[in-house]
Amino acid sequence: MEYVEYIDKNEYVILYRMYGSGGIAEIPAMVAGRPVKMLADHLFADRPSELYKPFQIRRAYLKGEEYLPEEECRPESDQSVPDGSSGGEALAGTSIEIIRIPEGVEGIGNYAFYGCYRLREISFPSTMKRIGYGMFNGCRQVRLLYFSLGEGPAQMPGAVSNPPVMKEVLDAVTNRVEAVVNGSGIEQWRLTFPDYYEEGKENTPARIIEIVYHGTGYQYRNCFLNRRIEFDKYDEVFPFAAAQESVDTCVSIIRNRLRRGPAPKEEWSYRYIDYIRTESEALIGAILEDTIHDPVSELEILDGYGYFTSDIVDRFIRYATDKKRSDAVSCLMNIKRARFAPSGTSKYEL
Repeated sequence: MEYVEYIDKNEYVILYRMYGSGGIAEIPAMVAGRPVKMLADHLFADRPSELYKPFQIRRAYLKGEEYLPEEECRPESDQSVPDGSSGGEALAGTSIEIIRIPEGVEGIGNYAFYGCYRLREISFPSTMKRIGYGMFNGCRQVRLLYFSLGEGPAQMPGAVSNPPVMKEVLDAVTNRVEAVVNGSGIEQWRLTFPDYYEEGKENTPARIIEIVYHGTGYQYRNCFLNRRIEFDKYDEVFPFAAAQESVDTCVSIIRNRLRRGPAPKEEWSYRYIDYIRTESEALIGAILEDTIHDPVSELEILDGYGYFTSDIVDRFIRYATDKKRSDAVSCLMNIKRARFAPSGTSKYEL
C-alpha cells in the first residue's frame, strides 16, 4: 500500500517520507487535505531525518487519488493498513530514478536526495523558492533538470524567463546536465551544462590553497546575473568548451542553443556552425537518435542558419537512408533541391 509520512503544520504539511514501489516518485500536491509546501531533510536518502520527533510524524494513505489521514483509511473490520513506525518500502536511495515535484511546493530540505545515485531526472515547480545544501550529494547520474514557469501567457519571441531556483540547482550538481525550461506546457529553451570538478592546490612556500576548476561546467554555471541566464555570456564560453570538452558535449551544447530561446549573435552562430560542420557525422547521429525532438524541425533550423553545404547534405542523406529515416531523407532532399543545383535523378530511395 502506498503511503506517506508528514509533519502537520496546520496550514500546510512537510513531506517527511514516501513509501511504495517503482523508481518514479510523484510527490503529492495535497496530503490530509493540506498543501505540501516543504520537502523534509533527507526525504529520499537511505536514512530519514532525525530533525523531527516520532510523535510529530503522521501518516496518510493513498485512497483513490488522495492521500487521506490514517484514521480515515482504516476499514471497520478488515484491517489492511499497517501499524507502527515501519511498514512498506521507502522510496529512497537506489530505488529512485525520477522525481516530480508539483506546483505549490516552495522548499527542499538539506540532503533531500542524498545517495540517490540512480536518480537521473527531476522536475522543479515554478513555486520553488529555496533548496537546501547537499541536495545532490551522491547523485552522479542526474542528467535532466526540468524547470516550470507555470501556466502564464506564452512568452513573446526572444523573451527569456528564469525559474527562481535554477541557478542554485545548477550550482548543486557538478555532472553534465540539461536544464529544460517549460512554460504553459511548452519547452521554452534548453541548455547543456558540462561537468566539472574542483581541486585544491597548495602554493608553497606561502602555503596558500588555490582552488582550480577542471572542465568548463563551472564557467557555464556562472553565466547568470541576478539569477537570470545571460545567453551572450553562455555563448562566450564555447571556445573553451571546444578545446576541453568531448565532441558529444559540444554537439549537445550547440544543438540545444540553436533550437530554442534567443538566437545567438552572428559571431557565435558562425562559430557554432563552423564547429558542427567539422563534426557532421556526430551531429546527424545525435539528431536521428534523439527520441525527444523532431529531426525534421531541427534540420530545418540548421538550414535556416546556412549550415548545409552540398557535401554535407549528401552525407546526411546517405546516413538517414541507411537508418531508414524517410522523414529526414525527404526533408534533406528538399533542402538539396532548394539550395543546390539539381544533379539529375536521385539514387536514394525513401
